[in-house]
Amino acid sequence: MKKVWVIVKREYLVRIRSRAFLIGTILSPVFLLGLIILPGMLAERASGGRRQIVVLDQSADPQLFETIKDRVESHGSAASLDREDRPGRAVSFTLVRQTLTPDQDPNEFIKEDSNADAEKGSDKAYLILSPRVVDGVEPEYHAKNLSDFSIRSLEESVSAAISERRLMNAGFDANKIGKYMKPVDLKMFKIGARGESKAGGVRQEFMVAFALLFFLYISVLFYGIFMMRGVIEEKQSRVVEILISSVKPTQMMLGKLIGIGLVGLTQIGIWALSAALISRVGSRMLVSSGVSSVPNIPVSLLIYFVLFFILGFFLYATLYAIVGATVSSEEDAQQAQFPVTMLIVVPMMIFGVVMSNPNSTSSIVLSMIPFFAPTLMMLRIAVINPPVWQVALSMLIMLVTTLGLLWVAAKIYRVGILMYGKRPSIAELGRWLRYT
Repeated sequence: MKKVWVIVKREYLVRIRSRAFLIGTILSPVFLLGLIILPGMLAERASGGRRQIVVLDQSADPQLFETIKDRVESHGSAASLDREDRPGRAVSFTLVRQTLTPDQDPNEFIKEDSNADAEKGSDKAYLILSPRVVDGVEPEYHAKNLSDFSIRSLEESVSAAISERRLMNAGFDANKIGKYMKPVDLKMFKIGARGESKAGGVRQEFMVAFALLFFLYISVLFYGIFMMRGVIEEKQSRVVEILISSVKPTQMMLGKLIGIGLVGLTQIGIWALSAALISRVGSRMLVSSGVSSVPNIPVSLLIYFVLFFILGFFLYATLYAIVGATVSSEEDAQQAQFPVTMLIVVPMMIFGVVMSNPNSTSSIVLSMIPFFAPTLMMLRIAVINPPVWQVALSMLIMLVTTLGLLWVAAKIYRVGILMYGKRPSIAELGRWLRYT
């Protein structure tokens, strides 16, 4: 065991003294801060500009346009600023009325007007109010850009204005319609592990979950490939032929795994401490400077993050160590590592499915798969509060799988570390496992 710790010390000290480690350790918390805070700052401070909307009015209702104009320009766009599901400051709309007769084609007007403004680069949009729009025919919105989130606030304002005119036509008291039509905001509270409720929101949960998942994904992938390249470099430099005379291949593999794992754990620890400081201290400064809300990252969530990093690292590092032992060059490794890398990428591809319904049977099953658990179970923990037995079972499955892979990796590593030339086939790998 003494020889293993010598290798651990060497792997650890060499890597934490490198310039890449220092730069990555410092810049990553800054990136995490930006990833969490920047959307909120942009939502509070970024200006969306103004957009002119030509209302093609065929409704023959003289009050409909004025009602829409009042709602859109007075409070329609401003109201959307307080909604957490709107990433960014709403665009301010300026409405201009263009009366059309019922037999005129609004599409022809839009075509001619757009062609006339084409050289000016106009961002003009068009809202069509058909003759029976108050009776149930849907209004139409025509614009070059339909991906602007502010369109949703415009849609709400137009819908409320049409509903108001319907109530007026039905004989309701005009002075009370505003009170009847006042929107009701749904305040959101997240139920904690002990049943307590805390104020929360979709945007906060998404930012925290995505930031933690992203860093876990990058960390496991980065340090796993680090392990593979370390094995390949030793094979290419023939250093392993000297080391193997005094150290067993299994001891070398364990030393590299633990040493590189401690490097990653050191970096993750610094990141976790930075996240805690950002969450506890920085939030007060940012709120006082104008940012409405900063996600509060629980300490328990950071502890889970470190635990899943440790389990995920050893799980994938053993797989990458196998890849490094079976190839002789970086070119061969690029192809051989693809299946292992895909096991890390797949959970990121189904990120949205699990986040939208983290308590579904499929989400629970996927989070129990050992190769997906580091990211998907961590995602479920960040979004909801899964039962403790599910988290514990997920960790246990990962631990048992890792121990099994360590046994397989030790067998393959012992033979593959001294193999050069062509990559072994599946049958040859099976023979290596049977060697005593």
